[in-house]
Amino acid sequence: MEERLKYKTSRISFIFNYFLAILVFILFLLLLPYLTFSWSIFVYYLLFLIILALILEPEAERVLREYFITNAEVIKIEGILTKKRISIPYQSVADVRVIKGIVGRIFNYGNIMVKGVKDDIIMKGIKNPEQAYNLINKKIESMKRPKGKEVESE
Repeated sequence: MEERLKYKTSRISFIFNYFLAILVFILFLLLLPYLTFSWSIFVYYLLFLIILALILEPEAERVLREYFITNAEVIKIEGILTKKRISIPYQSVADVRVIKGIVGRIFNYGNIMVKGVKDDIIMKGIKNPEQAYNLINKKIESMKRPKGKEVESE
């Protein structure tokens, strides 16, 4: 039976979006008393749309992309109506990397880059990326090991 672990972009990886939405809301509250009525409606709708876009982007990202780690390959599926599927078998993996910024280190999220011979998959904003990285490396090593051979312990 094939093991299939599903990963999605973490909401915490969009912390800047949420922070900007709060700043735009505060800006709106500060500007409200100084605007005339006709301008206040325009600014109100504009700032509302900006806040809405900043908050909905993470949800759209989570719906649009799914990542899977199976026993044989790493898979990325994108799209809602039309699905685009990229898969890299472990035999074709050239390199696996974890990329974490400062905020990613603080909140424990990052990107995992799986480089294949033909395609690359970037798993964006994954929570606990080292765990997925170690799992992928174990799967790659198990593919390299000949069947029936046990790993010798020291």
